[in-house]
Amino acid sequence: MTTLATVTLENEMDLILAYKKAIRIGDLLGLSISTQTAFATAVSEVCREVLDKSTDGIASIGTEMEDSRFFLNARIKFTAKGYNPNNEAYEYARKLIPVLETSSDGQNVELLLKIGIPRALKVDRRKVLETGKILDQEGPISAYEEVKLRNADLQQISLKKDIDLAESNYLNQQKNEFLSIASHELNSPLTILHSYSQIALRVEGGNNPVLNGYLKKIESQSGKMAHLIRQLLDISKIENGKISYNKQDVDFKEFIDATSENLMQLVPTHQIHITSEGNCGILIDKMRIEQVLNNVVGNAAKYSEPGTSIYIKAEVTGDMAVVSVSDEGIGMSEEEIRNVFGKFYRSESIMKKYSGLGMGLYISSRIVSDHNGTMNVKSVEGKGSTVSFSLPFA
Repeated sequence: MTTLATVTLENEMDLILAYKKAIRIGDLLGLSISTQTAFATAVSEVCREVLDKSTDGIASIGTEMEDSRFFLNARIKFTAKGYNPNNEAYEYARKLIPVLETSSDGQNVELLLKIGIPRALKVDRRKVLETGKILDQEGPISAYEEVKLRNADLQQISLKKDIDLAESNYLNQQKNEFLSIASHELNSPLTILHSYSQIALRVEGGNNPVLNGYLKKIESQSGKMAHLIRQLLDISKIENGKISYNKQDVDFKEFIDATSENLMQLVPTHQIHITSEGNCGILIDKMRIEQVLNNVVGNAAKYSEPGTSIYIKAEVTGDMAVVSVSDEGIGMSEEEIRNVFGKFYRSESIMKKYSGLGMGLYISSRIVSDHNGTMNVKSVEGKGSTVSFSLPFA
């Protein structure tokens, strides 16, 4: 059906509005006054019955073509319990128009009022479209309709504002939660920094080579801390595809060896086992890939019991450098495996037991992808998970 007018049935004034709309449409299509009146009266009477049974009725008036002939239709939909298709209003409407069809699924009801348009009027698709344009140009048919339309617009504006406010509150909540978790994550390098500073203080002699080594560690960790803070600002860049990388040729084995000690400090509650097989050159941003490794190892520790083992394996397979991190933790379901790299994804069971925002693996997968690599996960519930990422040769 080509809808030319719609009236929401809210009060008695809408009966008059539906009547006038039906009259005007019939007039523009060229129907006789008696036909216009019969159709409009039938629509009005049925709408009156709908108002008595429901508060969410909608009457749509328009045209429909069947067997190369056009019909003037009115579809009235509403929700009502105890619907009776054989009442006085419907019987009266059936006397005015040739077709009144009713359908119901027990709760939702649809009424179809239909009257044929004489072929002599030569109504076609173009005529129907012109009728719609005229109705749009004429605007509200009464002062009541004008007020009704304004109220509807105000309700839409108010609804949009409510949605925007809810969305803003949600985003603000997510931001606050993220900052809270980020602060916790920043605690790891700060703990390392603090530990080395305490060791340095116990060593006598400023020129002691051991002390100098510890001070270099402090300098290194301070730089990483500053870099992590900058990474917080890079999150929006990741979303917009504008993140920058400082890539350089790196010896794969040397990179793994250099990061191994920091990984030990990152999760002192677990047994870390690191193996390295094969070697190659890779083109990476060392700080970003170390961030990926820290995220994966941190997750392995988070979802496994203290004292259990975490296995980190670095190897060369084909033309790819591969790093795999395996744990003996809670594992993942098939659904979790499918969605684990999704932004903010955290299953209900995880949310109940573990804090977090669900951004670590998402960011890591984006970083690896920007290095032309891939990231995968294998897992068995209750037995542990293996998260791996592959990087191409330089």
